[in-house]
Amino acid sequence: MKGKVLLHHVADGGEDEWAGELKVGNSYKIAVDCAGSQGKLAIAISEGFQTLRQCAAGYTTFTLDNYPVSKPKPRTLTVKAPSGASWAVLVARLS
Repeated sequence: MKGKVLLHHVADGGEDEWAGELKVGNSYKIAVDCAGSQGKLAIAISEGFQTLRQCAAGYTTFTLDNYPVSKPKPRTLTVKAPSGASWAVLVARLS
């Protein structure tokens, strides 16, 4: 994925809920992968994006590219995974 990585987290299968801080505007890309469970992975960025993704569906990306681009500000990324899932999330600024 092109662009500067703003946040990256990999869970080991025992981590069902996680939150991380990042500085982002309204133009970025989120990549997620989830395996080891049939439930849904919930991803949300405060004041912005939120979605549910079937864990068994594998790797996917979401692109948010709103115009005009806002200045980056602190936001919280929250991930809630089904029990026993292994997952990873990466947020990158669009290049």
